[in-house]
Amino acid sequence: FYHDNSFSKQWYQRRVRGMMVVQLLILLTLSASVRGEDLCAREAQCGGSCYATCDNQCGCDSSASVTYGGVCQDTGFCQSEFLHLEDCIEGGGPTCPNKMISMTQALELFTTYDYRIDVRSQPEWDEGHANMSIPTPGLAYHPASNYLDVIGGKEAANILVYCRSGGRAFDASLHLLKWGFKNINSFYHGGFPDLSARIKEESEKSSAHPTKNYCYVTGPSDICPTPLPIAHIKSVDDISRMGDNIVLVDVRPRREPYLTSFKTAHRVTNSKKKIVKFLSTVEEDATIVVFCAESTAAFKAAKRMVKHFSGKVVWIDNGGYEDLKEIRGLQKL
Repeated sequence: FYHDNSFSKQWYQRRVRGMMVVQLLILLTLSASVRGEDLCAREAQCGGSCYATCDNQCGCDSSASVTYGGVCQDTGFCQSEFLHLEDCIEGGGPTCPNKMISMTQALELFTTYDYRIDVRSQPEWDEGHANMSIPTPGLAYHPASNYLDVIGGKEAANILVYCRSGGRAFDASLHLLKWGFKNINSFYHGGFPDLSARIKEESEKSSAHPTKNYCYVTGPSDICPTPLPIAHIKSVDDISRMGDNIVLVDVRPRREPYLTSFKTAHRVTNSKKKIVKFLSTVEEDATIVVFCAESTAAFKAAKRMVKHFSGKVVWIDNGGYEDLKEIRGLQKL
């Protein structure tokens, strides 16, 4: 019948093709579903079948354990009533940021955090911002998953969150907690404009001007070297990208327990005379990376160098030689 009637034959062929398309779509859908399940399994921090946070991006059911700070919790964290700003300031609770930071604490601890997240709007950022900060405009209103291109991989880091007055910083902190960030510190006692003004004022009055706070806010200049926190160094590439011609400088005193260092590192005494003499041997296009046992001496030496050297001067902050030893390939710089 189908061979004798051309119209029926065409109808039959179209029907077969239609059925094949439907079957193909079903297979693609099933394949995508399997890939999605595989993705969730790969990203599971707790060894479960799905990576679950309060924001629940893999669509886990309500019985799944949640990820909070990289630790599996079954205590109902995400189901708890999230406290308000005032409650967290007064007494805190399981759904509050790790710490609520006052102005005094912010001034004291500003450079000790691994990262500083600025949640103000883009126009506010453009008016002025800290050099060592990450812009996340809108984080107070949107889930942290929208910002993983700049904050992804920092879930275990010690983070300070701030805005203009404290309210948005708190809301953004909750979004970070809901995504699984652990060490979130919310600056509530003012915002960046006030903090920046206080940092600059205190530094300019200090005999140690510029202070580390000042350099973190204003950025590199003819008086400020460039900070490189140890938390920002995941591989030797993070140091290499600071410049084409890296010169490692170890300013630890040459005595026990500081006798050993990297083979390629220059040992320089932390005095103005010795530093000036050393700089006379360094090429002008070099990038000097200074380190010590922790960071204080490195910052002092870097400040001396930047006044007498036209190239880039970087100091390793919040860490030192023992931390750098863990980075493979550093000896080849």
